Amino acid sequence: MTPIIILGLVTALGAAVRGNWSPCGESLQAQIHPLGERSRGNVWGVTMAAFTIGSMVAGAALTSVLGLVGGLLIDFSNSAIWIAGVLALVAGALDLSPIRPWTPRRQVNENWIGRYRGWVYGAGFGLQLGLGFAVFVMSWGYWAMLAIAFVTGSATIGALLGATFGVGRGLLLLLSRRSTTTERLHSFHQTMMRYKTVVFQATGAATAAAGLLILL
Repeated sequence: MTPIIILGLVTALGAAVRGNWSPCGESLQAQIHPLGERSRGNVWGVTMAAFTIGSMVAGAALTSVLGLVGGLLIDFSNSAIWIAGVLALVAGALDLSPIRPWTPRRQVNENWIGRYRGWVYGAGFGLQLGLGFAVFVMSWGYWAMLAIAFVTGSATIGALLGATFGVGRGLLLLLSRRSTTTERLHSFHQTMMRYKTVVFQATGAATAAAGLLILL
């Protein structure tokens, strides 16, 4: 099962990283950073810990259930790796194309910021982004990750994929840890937008390449 785990992790992380540039992800980057949290009387580290835990728990819960159900319904033991390879290859190829994945057009409720403590909205936002389908989906790899979790037939492997996705959803928020001044925050956002296209191409290519290697 090791190859399918690696393939699932590549797919999950690629999908999660792309999600940081969704309308929801970009909005949170503009709100949740050390400068902003300090101005609201919160501790950025606490907010981010709550966000990360919430995102990992939500992602792991969803994909572990899919893995469990997949194992109960169908025996994919002889074909799981090939199905997963095709899913990753197709998802990566689509992410490199102009065809956008189906997505709910929903963002988190930003009114929570300022109304609740940092750890409350951090956990709430994390839970929604960790689920993935609760907000904008930016990658075909997300849907492939869910399908891969299902065909593994394992709640444990499914949970690992979902937890990895959850960590990746807050990656850019974690990278904002040096945004302690207005100038640093502005520079951070400029850097993130400058690398958006490169990251999108790299994650799509990595997912497709991982799928192709499995099939060879």
